[in-house]
Amino acid sequence: MRTSERGPFTPEERKAAVLALLIAIGIALLATMVQQSIGPSLGPWSADQAAASMPDVLDAQPVAASAF
Repeated sequence: MRTSERGPFTPEERKAAVLALLIAIGIALLATMVQQSIGPSLGPWSADQAAASMPDVLDAQPVAASAF
């Protein structure tokens, strides 16, 4: 005789869990592809704004070695 073991989840619940997992993976992959295509957001510190808000950084010179 075969004994039937009841698991903690029904087959419908397992199918729903697998479907939810596949949807979550799909959303994560789509978000990753969108992020890779548009690049990271730098907000107010984008390249143009950063150069304008930090005077003398682009033409900075190394500090001369001082004698102790």
